[in-house]
Amino acid sequence: MNLLLNHEHALIEDSKLIHYALNPQHERGQHKARVLESTLGFNLSNWTQLSNWTQLKEAILDALSHHEATSISETAFGKKFEVVLSITGLNGHTADVMTVWQFDRLEDRTFSNAPRLVTVYIL
Repeated sequence: MNLLLNHEHALIEDSKLIHYALNPQHERGQHKARVLESTLGFNLSNWTQLSNWTQLKEAILDALSHHEATSISETAFGKKFEVVLSITGLNGHTADVMTVWQFDRLEDRTFSNAPRLVTVYIL
């Protein structure tokens, strides 16, 4: 199985979940937020404290070492990989979750060692 390279160093910026994927007010993220909540029960309730958005973050990082990565593109910004994860939500339901990771291109034209989450959504 081809795991995501350096998955143990994977980075999920809090803002990616708080201000985008789980934000029902975000122009592009609002649909993801609605589906993540209705399907798995993850939302931004009381996001200023440890809450269920952090549990989504942990679930993604925990599942990453058990699922195959597929290379999807290389751009001026970096190399992207897809990893479909089976995630069990706060409501007890399980769904396939698409995650897309990028190894950012550095100034010297090499790539970062740690994959960074660029998007997440329910399949």
